[in-house]
Amino acid sequence: MPTAEGTPRIPATRKEEGLWLLERLVPGEGVNNVPGVALRVAGRLDRAVLQEAVAQLVRRYDALRTVFHADDTRLTKSVRTSFPIRLEGSESTDVDSALRELITRPFTLDGSPLLRVGLFHGPEHDSIGVAVHHLVFDGTSMSIFLEELAAAYDAVLAGDLPDAGPPVPLWPESEPKPESLAFWREHLRDFDSGGPGLWCGGQESAQPTLRGEQLVRPFSAAAKDVVTALQKELKAPDVVVLLAAYYLLLHAHGAGPDLAVGFPVNVRSQQAQRAIGYHVNIVPLRVRIDPAETFRAFSRRVRDLFFEAIAHADVPMDVLLPEVERAGSSWRTTMFRHVFNYLPFGGRAATSLGGAPAEVVEVDPGHSKFDLEFVILPSAEESRVKAVYGAEVLDRGEVELLLERYDALLVAAASAPDRPLRELDGWGATDHAVLDAAGEPAGTDTVLTAIARQITGNPGAPAIVTDESTTSYRDLWRAAAAVTTRLADAGTGPGDVVAVTAPRGPAFAAAILGSWLAGATVTTSPSAAKIVLGAEEISYAVTVAVDPGAAAVSPDSQALPGVTHRELADSVRPVPVASRPVLWLSASVPELLLALTNGVPLVVAPDAARTDGHLLAGLLTRHDIGVVHATPLVWARVAEQLGEAVGGRTALIGAEPAPGPLVRTLRALGADVHTVFSAGGRWVLTDGVPAAGLDAYVVAPDGRRLPLGVRGELRLGTATGVLAHWRTDGSLHVHGFLDRQLTFGGTRVDLATVEDALTTHTDVVAAAVTLRPGAEDLVAVVQAPDKPRLAAELARHAEAVLPPRARPAWYLRVDALPETAAHEVDRAAVAELAATAGPPPAAPAEAASDATTSAVVAMFAELLKCADVTPDTNFFASGGHSLLAAQLVQRIQKRTGIRLKLSAAFAHPTPAALAELIAGSTR
Repeated sequence: MPTAEGTPRIPATRKEEGLWLLERLVPGEGVNNVPGVALRVAGRLDRAVLQEAVAQLVRRYDALRTVFHADDTRLTKSVRTSFPIRLEGSESTDVDSALRELITRPFTLDGSPLLRVGLFHGPEHDSIGVAVHHLVFDGTSMSIFLEELAAAYDAVLAGDLPDAGPPVPLWPESEPKPESLAFWREHLRDFDSGGPGLWCGGQESAQPTLRGEQLVRPFSAAAKDVVTALQKELKAPDVVVLLAAYYLLLHAHGAGPDLAVGFPVNVRSQQAQRAIGYHVNIVPLRVRIDPAETFRAFSRRVRDLFFEAIAHADVPMDVLLPEVERAGSSWRTTMFRHVFNYLPFGGRAATSLGGAPAEVVEVDPGHSKFDLEFVILPSAEESRVKAVYGAEVLDRGEVELLLERYDALLVAAASAPDRPLRELDGWGATDHAVLDAAGEPAGTDTVLTAIARQITGNPGAPAIVTDESTTSYRDLWRAAAAVTTRLADAGTGPGDVVAVTAPRGPAFAAAILGSWLAGATVTTSPSAAKIVLGAEEISYAVTVAVDPGAAAVSPDSQALPGVTHRELADSVRPVPVASRPVLWLSASVPELLLALTNGVPLVVAPDAARTDGHLLAGLLTRHDIGVVHATPLVWARVAEQLGEAVGGRTALIGAEPAPGPLVRTLRALGADVHTVFSAGGRWVLTDGVPAAGLDAYVVAPDGRRLPLGVRGELRLGTATGVLAHWRTDGSLHVHGFLDRQLTFGGTRVDLATVEDALTTHTDVVAAAVTLRPGAEDLVAVVQAPDKPRLAAELARHAEAVLPPRARPAWYLRVDALPETAAHEVDRAAVAELAATAGPPPAAPAEAASDATTSAVVAMFAELLKCADVTPDTNFFASGGHSLLAAQLVQRIQKRTGIRLKLSAAFAHPTPAALAELIAGSTR
């Protein structure tokens, strides 16, 4: 029986609980506010009339008087007998901001109304804003409400009282039919919801916010025409053609080949088409994509699936969640991350109020529950596609390119519906304009001819500077000529390989130049050489005449294994040098050539300068160094001690991707920072720009060239094992080696990004992160001071800056990271250290009690229906999902009195981790 307040409270449905879970995940964010609308009226509206019109609708529709009560353990609902909806708003000079505040303000589930209406009088027009919670509304409801509101306003204005129209009770959705449940169980059998994500976009944020943005693009005339043509040719409605193209767009960007896309379906019966409420089920349309299949055949498969799914749409997604295999501890590991929606008539039609025309304007609520949703807005005048995207995952530029490619893909499919899917050109005009443009042509110079010009112009200028001596360009060339003579005497000439093992200095430079003058290829590996040149084989007591003409070697002959003289010269050309000396900090051939081809001194630094920032700072100042090249490991080690000494100089970071915090530190000190990437002993990328004459591609695993912003393997003639993507300016962003890109349950983890995040902690000088052997746990080896509770501090820091799957489970402190002879992080040694990782020591007062751990283990076992739960069992990898996670935190609160956020279950997915969190909350 109804109470004085209305009907008795009853439990919410599972679908309604699903929305409540999102509220708990990001509380106070208004994430379930329906995408709001405003009616912009060309005239002045009567506030009292509008107030009465709203009151009429609230009295008529039970759904508008439905309220929800959420406590710590459950969600209930009831229908109030009546309550007033106070009309908000007033005069405003900034109506758009006022509307946004009205529509994005969160609702509270405490029995308060879930509808807000505001009237704002602007300088040129009046605007009515409507904000509603998804628990009582959907898109169809909004259309019905606006139509009814306009009619009620006109009726009240005309004095037509009392209320018009019969009362509309809540429309109860029926329980899922057995045949529908059977259909979806079969459809989702063996489906892995943790499949690969898109190859574009960034890493998840540390704490979910569901922040979203929108972007609308009209279909090109060509795309609109071909959709109409494909409808007829394929005997499929336009929604199917557009959906098929959306699948292919996602697949081309890394999703699949077995992927599911959510499709919202209005489940109102024929008799309930005017019902207001939350009557949409998002069904998971799963397809498998075969690149050899034609678009015609694929579209027909999508058509058949579409109609079958619509016939069985009475099953809410939240009922299906337990049916799907789940992995990982990310809240995003749902059945789908991508949604496709279709709104006939382009959304909501215009209307009028009081005889004045009213334009329907959508107000972006600023949230997205999915990574990407395409909403098709067809109309006779201009069909559009609206992209709603998670701003934590994708940025506006990436989405603009996706929309452009979607349009191009439709046109390509229509032009060749019987061509294999793999052959369809899914690139947009921007992709072609940037990536099809011819690169800088290869030069005609060699490093020898460039150095010879310096000798001719200024032979007495200093070439190599050490603490003991200075070698001029003339003397260096004479020594190189003597090496050439020595090699000739030993029967070594063009095509032979010479190994140079001399230390950095004049002897090393002379040996390399002399070998090239002899036509030989230089290496540092004695095992591959015909002759080895150490310091003792090179003499400066020579009187060989200086003959710059001897530098005329073939530009296409090999200078280094696999690298021609022309390529070597092109590799150092883009680096800015000006007229100041270059510091020679490591045994790198490019540093040598950078100085000598530009006619500036090369100052040899002692080995100790790679670890002693004060010593390095003195060298920079004393010799007025202009350019310094070092690996990220070396820069990180010395940056703090360098201070302002690096200011005004060019800092080259090479070998590995430059960590963001390191770049920011050097720039803050005044350095002009550039990045170089090496392959085969030469710099192939400078600030991401390929060297002249170099064919660079980013490719998918199947060898397809990838467009702008899409991650793939970098190919520089051959495979590099490096992950990169093209920027819109035609340069490359290098992420790092492919083996340092991990995927856990559909969540991409870039180990370099994890290292960058850890180095933002004030105590961490450098970090190396790897997988713990035989497990899916990350181990962080950090160079940091030896201080108590460092591991605990780093764990808290990681929780604040990294998503759950990217947070290391173990921390090992070292005085210095292990490094190779080339002064890069020794990854093999890091892996050996990781194998020794064990539980970090913790003070007894900080540790979770055995009783708490045992209690959480028991909760896991009961919820997961699993008997072999241990303190290290991962809730989500063992079949848990968001609904069960909500029950878990509820039981923890009931047992311990500690109230945890739902996100805590994702961030701490094991009994041991949760018990530790509970212990910390009681201190």
